[in-house]
Amino acid sequence: MMILMFVLLTVVAVLGATTSEPSGEFGPPSGWVTVHRGSKVHVNPDNHAIQIKSTAGRGSLKAIVVDFLNSGHTPTHARVIIFLGYTERYVISQCTGSFLKPFPVVPPTAEERIWTITKSPNNLTISCNGVILVEKRLDDSMSCEVEWGVKMDHISFPSSDTGSEFYYLNEGDSTAPYLTSEFMHITT
Repeated sequence: MMILMFVLLTVVAVLGATTSEPSGEFGPPSGWVTVHRGSKVHVNPDNHAIQIKSTAGRGSLKAIVVDFLNSGHTPTHARVIIFLGYTERYVISQCTGSFLKPFPVVPPTAEERIWTITKSPNNLTISCNGVILVEKRLDDSMSCEVEWGVKMDHISFPSSDTGSEFYYLNEGDSTAPYLTSEFMHITT
């Protein structure tokens, strides 16, 4: 009996320790996946918001980096960088220049933050915990339109990404954290 109880407790401890779901104040909705740097993730970013869960906070000097890949699975120059310095900054490659810019709206602080990148054929929006931080037209310059206007069907988190822990690909799930109807129905 004692051995059986020991085995059961060991199994429960191991199963509880190996879950890929993060614990936190929001609770782990189903669908969160651990970030594996360098791996390609199949998604059409024009139809699905990309959510990234991170506990890296302001001043951590970590970066959330997402590459958008074309249908040939090769990187374009389409990349979003969110730098978590003492002033949090961002770059939308080929659209905002090559320098990190401060967000026009200060990102909310929390122990756990969910960053949402929403792309349509003409716009890209970055928000944090439901607060829209920046909206960028993707057709307002030739270089921006050339890089972001191709058909994309994968994303990846490169080795330079040090701040992403989990991602969630919203596929019309109304229970996804911080998604409003605006993000649920992306229009062109």
